Amino acid sequence: MLEELNLNSNNLTKLPESIVNLKNLKCLSLNSNQLTSLVDSLEKIEKLEILNLRFNQLTNLPESISNLTRLNSLSLSNNLLTSLPNSIGNLSNLTELYLGNNQLKDLPKSLSSLSNLAKLRISSNCLETISEVITKLVNLRELDLSINKISFLPESISQLTNLKELSVGFNELRILPEEIGKFTNLIELSLANNKLEELPEAVGKLTSLKQLCIKENQLVKLPKSLILLNLNELNLDNNLLPLIPPEISVKGIKAIVSYYLQLQQEEKRSLNEAKLLIVGQGSVGKTSLMKRIIGQSFDPNEHKTEGINIKTWNISIDDKNIQLNVWDFGGQEIMHATHQFFLTKRSLYLLVLDSRIGEEENRIEYWLKMIQSFGEGSPVIVVGNKRDQQSLYIDRRGLQIKYSNIKAFVETSCLDSHDQGIAELKTKIQDLITQALTELGNAEENVLKHIRDTLPLSWFNVKMKLREKAQEQDFISYETYEQICQTEEITEDINQSTLIQLLHDLGIVLNYRGDPRLEDTNILNPEWVTSGVYCILNDNLLMTEFKGILECNQLNRILKPRRYPSRKYLFLLINIMRKFELCFEMDGFSDEKYLVPDLLPKEEPYTGNWQNALAFEYHYPILPSSIISRFIVRMNDKIYQRTYWRSGVILAYENSIALVKADREDKRIVIRIQNAESVKDNRRSLITGIDSKIQSAGSNRGDRRRFLAIIRSQFDTIHRTIPGLVVEQKVPLPDHPNILLDYQNLLDYEEMGESFIIPPGLKERINVKALLDGIESQPDRQRRKEDTTDLRNEPTRHYTFIGESTMSNIYQSGLGDNIAGDKVMRDKNTIDTQINNSQDLAQAAQDITNLLDQLSEKYPSDSSRVLGAKAVDQVDRNPELRSRILRGIQAGSFAALEKMIEHPVAKFFIEGAKEVLKP
Repeated sequence: MLEELNLNSNNLTKLPESIVNLKNLKCLSLNSNQLTSLVDSLEKIEKLEILNLRFNQLTNLPESISNLTRLNSLSLSNNLLTSLPNSIGNLSNLTELYLGNNQLKDLPKSLSSLSNLAKLRISSNCLETISEVITKLVNLRELDLSINKISFLPESISQLTNLKELSVGFNELRILPEEIGKFTNLIELSLANNKLEELPEAVGKLTSLKQLCIKENQLVKLPKSLILLNLNELNLDNNLLPLIPPEISVKGIKAIVSYYLQLQQEEKRSLNEAKLLIVGQGSVGKTSLMKRIIGQSFDPNEHKTEGINIKTWNISIDDKNIQLNVWDFGGQEIMHATHQFFLTKRSLYLLVLDSRIGEEENRIEYWLKMIQSFGEGSPVIVVGNKRDQQSLYIDRRGLQIKYSNIKAFVETSCLDSHDQGIAELKTKIQDLITQALTELGNAEENVLKHIRDTLPLSWFNVKMKLREKAQEQDFISYETYEQICQTEEITEDINQSTLIQLLHDLGIVLNYRGDPRLEDTNILNPEWVTSGVYCILNDNLLMTEFKGILECNQLNRILKPRRYPSRKYLFLLINIMRKFELCFEMDGFSDEKYLVPDLLPKEEPYTGNWQNALAFEYHYPILPSSIISRFIVRMNDKIYQRTYWRSGVILAYENSIALVKADREDKRIVIRIQNAESVKDNRRSLITGIDSKIQSAGSNRGDRRRFLAIIRSQFDTIHRTIPGLVVEQKVPLPDHPNILLDYQNLLDYEEMGESFIIPPGLKERINVKALLDGIESQPDRQRRKEDTTDLRNEPTRHYTFIGESTMSNIYQSGLGDNIAGDKVMRDKNTIDTQINNSQDLAQAAQDITNLLDQLSEKYPSDSSRVLGAKAVDQVDRNPELRSRILRGIQAGSFAALEKMIEHPVAKFFIEGAKEVLKP
C-alpha cells in the first residue's frame, strides 16, 4: 500500500500511465525532471495530498487537476507556466501553493475560492498589479510577491488581516497606502528594492512586526511612529538616509530610529574624527614618531611611554578639517594585556618596527594578528623606523599576501637632521583617509568610512563641552553629564545613553554606567584612567618585591595623590582593573589585597606528574597574553593553595585537580586534570594533602569531565570577547600525547556515524565515541551543540548601514521566499541581475534536494542530523557540486537556500554547511 513516491531527478519527460494504479498514494514528488505536461489520468490518484513538481518544464496544467480535492500542498515553482486553469479553484483543501519562477501575468478568478490557503508564493513572475483575487484569500498567513513589476498596493489588500509574512520586494512601489497599518498580525515585512521615498505613519500600528526590510529604496526620512515598534531586525541599507555610526547601531532599533528622528528635527554636523593607533614593541621609537607626525621636534632623551599617550593631529581633506586622535601605546609586554580594550575597528594603525632588528625581534606577525583580531579589518601602515641606521629588511610581499589590510610600507627616521620618510608617511595617512571617504559607496570593509558620520548639532555640542571639561577635570558625575545634555535640549534618556556610548567608543570619554561597581564615577578622562592603570602595572616594587600582590595602601606610593585622590576615587582604578579582569580580590582581604596575574613571577613551580591526566588544549594563530591572566582572575575562587605564576595556575574542584597553563612559543593553552588522590600519591608533587576544596570521596571520570566543562566555559566566554580570534580545540591521544586530534572533527565524525578513525602517524584505529566520552558525556555534547545552534539561530538586533553589506538580514530568493539570512546579494543595480543570481540559488537548492532525496532512500534508518552531515560531506568531496552550491550561497544566503530546499533534512544540512561551505 504505497503512500509516498519519490521520482525526483530521473529525467522523466512524461508520467508513466501505470502511476494511476497507485490508489493510496498521498505524496508524489516529481521535482527536477523534464516534464512538459501532465496526463489527465493523474486525477485518478484521489487520495493525493502533496504534489511536488518543482524544476520541470511545464507550460500548463490540465483542467482535470481539479479532481485532486484532497491536495493540501502544490508546488509548481521553477516551471514555464504562463497561466493557471480555472479549475484550480476547486482544490478547496489547498493550504500551500508555490508558483515562484514562472511567467504568470495574472491569476484566475477562481483562485479566490481557496479559502483555506495559508501560503502563497508568486515571486519571480510577470505580475504588474496585485489581483483582487489575492485580496479575497483572507486566511493567508504568508504572501510572497517579490521580483515582479508591481507599482502599487491596492487598498483592498488590507483585507488580509491574518498575514504574518508579506514580501513585495524587488518591485516598483513608490508609495505605501495608509491601509498597511491594518496588518496588525504581521511579523515580517520586506519592501526591499523598490522606489519608496517615505513610509506612512501607519507603520507604527504594526505592533507585532519583528523584521522590517526597506533596503534599496529612496528613503530620505523615517516616520516618527517607527519608534513605537519592537523590532528585532531593521534593514535600511542603501537609502538616502545619513550613514549611521556603528556605535549607535549596536544600541538597538529604538536608538537607531531615535537618532534619525533627531537628525530630522535639527541642524547636523559631521563628526570628522577618527583614531590613529601607533603600536609595536618597546623602544622602537613610537613616541618620537608620533611627535614628528604632529609637528613636534625629536627628543634624543625621550622616555618610554608608561601606558598610552594621546594627542590630536588635524589634517585637511576636501577643505574639511579631520581630527585624528593619535594613541601612542607603550610597547612593554606587561601592557599588552590591556591594549585590547583600546584597539578598535574605527581606526588606522601604524605598526612601528625597528629597522635594525629582524622580524622575530619586532614580533611583526604578533602585532599584525593582534590588529587582525581586535581591529577587524582596519588598515595598517608598516613603518620601518630608524632608517638612518639601517634599511628595513622584511618579506613585504609575503606579509601583504598574508595580511591584506597592510596598505603600505614606509621607512622613517625621526632625527630632525634627517627627516627621512616623515613627509611620505603623513601623505600616506592622508591618502588612505581620502580614499576611504571617496570609496564610501562600494567599499564593504571600509572601516574608516565613519569618519564623517553625521551627528545632530546638539550631540556635537555635548561632545565638544565634554572635551573641554577633560582639560580641567579628570572625572565628572553622570548627573553633571545629564545637565550638559539638558542645556542642549537632549532630554530623552535613550539619546543621552546612546550619545555617551558613542563618545566612549570614540575614546573621547570613558563611561561604565552599566557596571554597578563604577556607578558613582561615570564620565572619565581616558588618559587619566589609562595612566593610572599603567602606573600600577609598571610599578617595579609591585612586581619584584610584592610578587603581584597589590595592597590598597600602596596606591598612595604608586599614584600621584593630587591627580588620584584616595578620598573618593581610590577604589576606581581597582574596580576598572577588576572589570577588565586584570586583578582579583584575595581570599580574606576584602577591599584590601588584590592579585595582579600579569605581575606574577614568570617561573613555573613544580606541580607534579600529569602524564595520565585528562588532556585538552586550545591552539591559536596568536595567543594574546590577556587570555591566561583573565582566566586566572575568573577562576580565582578555585585556585589551589595559591599556586599560580604568570602563565599558569593550579585549580581544585570537587575531587579533581587541574593544571592550566599558556605556552607562548607554541601559541597554545594546555589543560590537564587528574583526580585528587593520584596527585596526592605523587610524592614529588607540590600538592601534599587534600584541603577543604577537595572532597574525600574517590574521584571518577565524571568529576574530571565536569571540571573540564567549567574550565572550557570560562575560556569560551573569554574567546567570545575577542573579535576575529581563531581558536582550535585539540585532544591529545591517551598513550600518544604528541598526537593531537581536532575536537570539532571528532564531533563531526560521531555525527556522521563514523565509529573509528586512524589518525596520521598511527597504524591503529581509534574509537571516536570512547575518545569523546573521555572529554564530555554524550548528553553534554548534544546539549552543547543545541546551545550553540540556538545561539546561532537566535534573532539578533541588526542594522545595515548605507553602502555596507555585512549585516543585511532579509533577502529575496529566486523562488520569492522572504528570507532572514546572512549575506547581501552583491549586485544592487538591476532586478534582472537579482533574478540571474536567483537561478544560481535555485540550482543549488535543486542539487541539494536531489542529494538529500538519494541519501534518504539509501539510509532510511538514519536520523535527519546524520543525513544532513553525510550530505555536507559528499558536497565537500565533490569540487564541481561544491562550486555550484557556493555560487548559490553567494547569490543569496544560507537561510534562503534552506527555505528553498523544501526537504525535512534541509535544516541539518544548512547547519553543517555553515561550518564547512564558507563562501
